[in-house]
Amino acid sequence: MPIDGAMCPNVRREAASSDARHQMATSRKPGADPEGLYEYELSPNVHKSDFEAPWLPPGSRSYTRRDIKLELLRRPHADQVAILRCSSHQSEAPDEFKTTEDPPSMRNLTVTGTVYWSDGYWEKNWLSDVPYCARDSIVLFGLKGPPFFVDKQPAIPAALDLKTWSCAFGDEPWWWTVPLFDESTNSQIAPQLKPFFQEKHGSVLAVDGENYWLNGLTQLQGKISPDENDRYRQGRRLAFVWKRTGLAVAKRFRRASWLQGTLWAAPPIDTAGWLVWHYTDGSLERVPIVYGRTTARFWGDLEQINGEQNFPEPAWKHHETADQVGKERCLRIYRQTWKNPRPEVTVLSLDFTSNSNSPAGPFIVAINVYP
Repeated sequence: MPIDGAMCPNVRREAASSDARHQMATSRKPGADPEGLYEYELSPNVHKSDFEAPWLPPGSRSYTRRDIKLELLRRPHADQVAILRCSSHQSEAPDEFKTTEDPPSMRNLTVTGTVYWSDGYWEKNWLSDVPYCARDSIVLFGLKGPPFFVDKQPAIPAALDLKTWSCAFGDEPWWWTVPLFDESTNSQIAPQLKPFFQEKHGSVLAVDGENYWLNGLTQLQGKISPDENDRYRQGRRLAFVWKRTGLAVAKRFRRASWLQGTLWAAPPIDTAGWLVWHYTDGSLERVPIVYGRTTARFWGDLEQINGEQNFPEPAWKHHETADQVGKERCLRIYRQTWKNPRPEVTVLSLDFTSNSNSPAGPFIVAINVYP
């Protein structure tokens, strides 16, 4: 490599678009990499644990961005992980990535030599394969995957096989990037569903008298808020896909039943999303998932629960004490049922779609259909 080979040619030529500065964590700083170099994602000089100290349990080990990237490079889809990044090509960026805001658009280089454009967060390009949070610090604290399922077929006839949709196991906080949620007196271990799944994916679980096949969790994005004050109330970054489509059904049935929840609270009677059933004759049935009527946030502290008037009773719940997790709360899973208005017609496939106007962020863990 030439002596200036680590420096973007646009910077060397002092091109108009060569300002590589941005407000994200960077390896370019005094005592580390000089200004103008490519952003080296494996640099040991970005101390992530320092930035994230308020959300780490006491005694947590220190870690860098390099530690996270090395872990990601051991997992499937490592060929998507950005290793070198450059923000000195703003005028050349495709229209979908052009921006005048911080963070800027980026060109990214992977270990396989692939170059691709993204906004400041390269992870968002690949959400259909790996959710955003599964590429952040939480991978150093037990989050598993990809893949986000075990290679087994459903063991009960009524179950639909959701593994092609699954994007999380749910046994760790799949929706949050660090181990602790919130701050000060509200600080607590980030909620997750290990008491529900018990790390027994690819197995049958009886929930309120009905057997379901559990094999991962399918999470969708909810409405994104630009307001920093919503950090603990609503999603603030695109972290999941908005929909999953084309799940094979190929059955006639009279009734369906599914287990679900949401990441965030939403106004009562907000439509969090829909299940869309496609029949072989080209028609469809769009079934709403309604916050406060058929679903709700998968966890709640006592204040939230006391305010949930006329909400559905969870099909499953688990109480956690302040001594256990930092703040008293309940984990919940909800069941929704639907009577098929056209049981004589075969249902070909199923879509799961989020409502981009609702903050809820719906998820599904199991679906049964009954003849």
